[in-house]
Amino acid sequence: MAPSEDTPLELQIDLALAQYLQKCDSGDVPDRDAFLSQHPELREHLQELLAAADWIEQLAGPRLADIASQPAVEETLPHGLHFASHAQQLQETLPQGIAPRSLDFSLAEHSAAADLSQPALPCRFGDYVLERVLGRGGMGVVYFGRQVQLDRPVAIKMIRSGVLASQEEVLRFYAEARSAAQLDHPNIVTVYQCGECEGHRYFSMDYVDGTDLSRMVQAVPLDCKQAARYVRDTARAIQYAHDRGILHRDLKPANVLIDQNDQVHITDFGLAKTVGTDTGLTASGAALGTPSYMSPEQAAGRLAEQHQATDIYSLGAVLFTIVTGQPPFKGTGIVQTIMQVIHRPAPLAGTVRGDIPDDLETIIDVCLQKAPERRYASATALADDLNRYIHGSPIQARPASSFRRAWYWLLGIPVIGAVLDNRVIEPTDAHRWVQRGLISVALLCLLMWIVALLPSANWVANRLPPTVRVAGGVAGGNYAELAEAISAMIVSTTQSQAHGISSNGSSDNAERLQRGEVELALLQSDAVSRSEIAVVAPLYYEAVHILVKANLRIATLSDLKQRRVVLGAEKSGIRTVAQILFQRDGLSLDDIEVDNREWHTLLSDPSADAAVVVTKKGAADLLAVLATGHYRLLPIVDSLQFALDEPIFHPLLLDAKSYPNCDIPPEGIATIATTAFLACHIDAPPILVETVLKNLFLPEFVQQNGLLTAEWASRWPGSSWHPAARKFFQAYHGSSIEAR
Repeated sequence: MAPSEDTPLELQIDLALAQYLQKCDSGDVPDRDAFLSQHPELREHLQELLAAADWIEQLAGPRLADIASQPAVEETLPHGLHFASHAQQLQETLPQGIAPRSLDFSLAEHSAAADLSQPALPCRFGDYVLERVLGRGGMGVVYFGRQVQLDRPVAIKMIRSGVLASQEEVLRFYAEARSAAQLDHPNIVTVYQCGECEGHRYFSMDYVDGTDLSRMVQAVPLDCKQAARYVRDTARAIQYAHDRGILHRDLKPANVLIDQNDQVHITDFGLAKTVGTDTGLTASGAALGTPSYMSPEQAAGRLAEQHQATDIYSLGAVLFTIVTGQPPFKGTGIVQTIMQVIHRPAPLAGTVRGDIPDDLETIIDVCLQKAPERRYASATALADDLNRYIHGSPIQARPASSFRRAWYWLLGIPVIGAVLDNRVIEPTDAHRWVQRGLISVALLCLLMWIVALLPSANWVANRLPPTVRVAGGVAGGNYAELAEAISAMIVSTTQSQAHGISSNGSSDNAERLQRGEVELALLQSDAVSRSEIAVVAPLYYEAVHILVKANLRIATLSDLKQRRVVLGAEKSGIRTVAQILFQRDGLSLDDIEVDNREWHTLLSDPSADAAVVVTKKGAADLLAVLATGHYRLLPIVDSLQFALDEPIFHPLLLDAKSYPNCDIPPEGIATIATTAFLACHIDAPPILVETVLKNLFLPEFVQQNGLLTAEWASRWPGSSWHPAARKFFQAYHGSSIEAR
């Protein structure tokens, strides 16, 4: 369009300059004086603009027109850094035995691929020969080359903008080199040298001959266990960096290299952050990283919240990508992707690829939780769970409940999010469709729809687990045998699988329940008051037996000082009972020689001076130990007062009828007893408790396993019942009251 007299001056200048640049781009560079003569009224303004363009071009490097007009004797790096371009010249700079790459390089090839801020290749750069470009990023470019003096292949990273780099770019570039140089790990790329050559900042590092995870998944997603192994090894290397206070913050498939030996190598610490410091490079709150692999707190620019969990999220996103072939979030643009990362719940990997195992899907889901505290506590914890999955062992992570997922999905509907103060920036098409449907009907229909959804969600939450794990005790003990019996009962009466879990006893079982490792556990009285634990049923009474060597003059517990006493494993219920007993007599475990063996070993090795045994009254294995004559039973003085002071115990008399041929006096031996309980997590589904109780107190099961009857069990005065158990025993409790 030709400018007219009415066209504003600024527009006339723009149009004239655009015509000039179009001819330059087409290769028909016009004579500058002739061009200026065509626009005499604009000559002064156009001269200023063209002079500025020349200055910028000089800073950026030689023009293609200049290169075309010069003999192919020398090609230059911008800003005065020169490189030999002839094969003969390059060969002269190399040590004997090092051959340069072929230097046949046409102007057409140069025109197609030139990056005017970077050198023409191959070329000499200080002590290095740059041969080819390995990759380019937003700030840097990485070359494959060879260090001349040491004759070794290396990767050299340089700032892409050369000497025009801003101070922030230079600081971040050197921060990357410093962060990587602090890390000496076989799965982290090693930095060799960092410096500046004729205005160009660079650092050299180990060259990894192989590929990266991004290229590996371009054709087809990886095998699940292979992908888990890659991310497991990456997580262990990241934990090494975390232990040294360094966060990576830019983990993505392209930054995980796989060498010829199928080993991983982490690279690109360009966004690394030292924990507890502020370099000023990210203090502005800008979102730095690759959007699809950023954590929500990183995408939102919340610098104070970026800790180890940030890298754990990125590891989960990498694992999601390499097993499904696509990242968990990918919008049509950067801003849309960031909004999805911040506001949308991560999809389950199984919805993208149907054959992903449940355990691997759970591991990924835990990594991709929005809240950092819901992710793995450390990269080591993630690596350990991946290792369990690889070897077929149960993982420790637990999937989010169906109710929680349904709730998060509802919060993604803008109208519901607005009511519940949950801002929805990037709703999905499904959310928009539902919102249109909800708005098209009255608020009453919306409320009815929610009410109809809740029973369905409760039904999903109230299902029997596919596998019920019952924590018992040491092999051969009463707890272990009863755990197996309960497991067999569950298998025979339901469609769930069940099996007993060996443990160190009551305290160990309580910890397993709290961690969610088992669904049911056998506990002593002292353990049922722990948080998150609920009682399913009292099972039977356990007598406390103090066994002492028959030939030793031991009359009271205080006489056990400096004696060797068998107390079982460290987390056993016996150990807890012993601590309470000894404390009453002014002793602690430090005052005796603790023997960690199980008391059953006394039958074959009666070397200990004493033992504390908590088991059923008249248990056959205990009678066998007493029958050897090596040990006798020691009474607990003032057992009635002891039980009054310690409500978890009650007084008990060991009589000759229950302990035949054990030299029990006619008046019996005073002791105390505790109660064995079957317990579950407070959030256990009611149907699990109901199913167990319905079969636990069948007469034949009670008789076979020496349990209390349901009527006796209903009299337990504790308040830690599971709601379903309380409802079950109310019927028995009510009938006993009416009978009175």
